[in-house]
Amino acid sequence: MSLSLNKRKERARLRLAMYFAFTFQCITAYGAGISVGNGAAFDVGTGLVDVNCLDVETAGQFSLGGGMVSGVNLLSIESTGELNGDTGGLRFAGDWWNAGTFNAAQSSISMQDGCGTSESLMLGDNGFYNFSASTSTGKTFTIEAGSEQDFANELSLQGGLPNHRLKIRSSVNGQVVQFNLAAPGVQQINAVDVKDNDASAGQLLAPGTPAAYASVDAGNNQNWFAIISDLLFKDSFESN
Repeated sequence: MSLSLNKRKERARLRLAMYFAFTFQCITAYGAGISVGNGAAFDVGTGLVDVNCLDVETAGQFSLGGGMVSGVNLLSIESTGELNGDTGGLRFAGDWWNAGTFNAAQSSISMQDGCGTSESLMLGDNGFYNFSASTSTGKTFTIEAGSEQDFANELSLQGGLPNHRLKIRSSVNGQVVQFNLAAPGVQQINAVDVKDNDASAGQLLAPGTPAAYASVDAGNNQNWFAIISDLLFKDSFESN
């Protein structure tokens, strides 16, 4: 049975993208972005792929290899899709939707300014190795209420000063997000405005006063901004 015209076009586009990625080690996408269909596979290898503020969608297998994918607007992992982080990196400015499988391995995922976005939405449960979110424009990082975001190695949350903090919010006001940095992971936190965030299953985040991190505790947070002296007093009191 012959393939449909859309399927033929899709496979041709993937073959072309793979040719450029592997042959020239660099590709800039224009037009449709990258779409990997169910049953198809795409491996960045050691290439540098700039999708120029377009979308990356996978219903098949997408592997970062040891390369870098940048300029992503929407990253969408469909229910049949799989994103393999390997040792590569991916930078997105829009949304991260995970309805499938994300295997972080030793990858680095970054949310940044760009592509005309003022908010990034993260959907689904995710386990990251290295993750960073940064803004110099006061962007909002909205995370699906009730979801769990785990960070195995490094978590970096960086806003801009004086009035461009990174706002970290739940998609439903008053409902928390699980946000856990494993021990002995490294944290770099500065200029954030955080609310409805429960980090109690991981490390204490930004230990100290909010002011020490040029940050704002907007309420309903757990395991954030505790004062070390108070924690030591509490531990001493409970042990007696």
